[in-house]
Amino acid sequence: MSSPNLVRWYALAALLGGALAVAEGLLILANPGYWRFDSPFDYLVVAVEGAALLAILGGLIGLYVRQAGSYKRLGAAGCLVTFVGIILAGVGHIFGVPFFDFVSFGGIAYVLIGFSLGSFLVGGIAYVLGIVAISVGLLLVGFATMKAGVLPVWGALAPLAGLAGLWMGNSGGWILFGLGWVAVAYAIRSGSAMPAEQSPRAA
Repeated sequence: MSSPNLVRWYALAALLGGALAVAEGLLILANPGYWRFDSPFDYLVVAVEGAALLAILGGLIGLYVRQAGSYKRLGAAGCLVTFVGIILAGVGHIFGVPFFDFVSFGGIAYVLIGFSLGSFLVGGIAYVLGIVAISVGLLLVGFATMKAGVLPVWGALAPLAGLAGLWMGNSGGWILFGLGWVAVAYAIRSGSAMPAEQSPRAA
């Protein structure tokens, strides 16, 4: 049901999200204390992260649509959990900025300290839950993508590499996260055959 043109747009969204995530890493490298909001530049860092996550949502939908006939329930569940996680992380990051002033040791610390300071800020909890949901969802997506066999194996590993970067929680982590989604964009565009072209007589 999905046209090659639509798949192309999803791939473009993944590419844009990946490029913005790389830009986010470079911005954090230039301004590591951005969550203190003591300069106008800090707001740019938050805005770029939000835009990156939003664009990656399009890439995630593209992964699902690209493999819709072969994905089964596991892949659908992984995409749904990741989708919800990205929204939680994006909203939590914007509204939970004061929470991050207490955390400067990477993604794992976000989770450990986040739950211990859970009552401190709802936004911080939303971000923590979002990161956990993204982690679980992308693991399911990667496994389902390998089983589906529609995309090359590296197309399943790319979002997992990006996930590892997200847990690093620093400038290098965001760059790795972005490069992972750039690879996903290429995988969406260059898999075996477009969904509409697969098994035309398999009705």
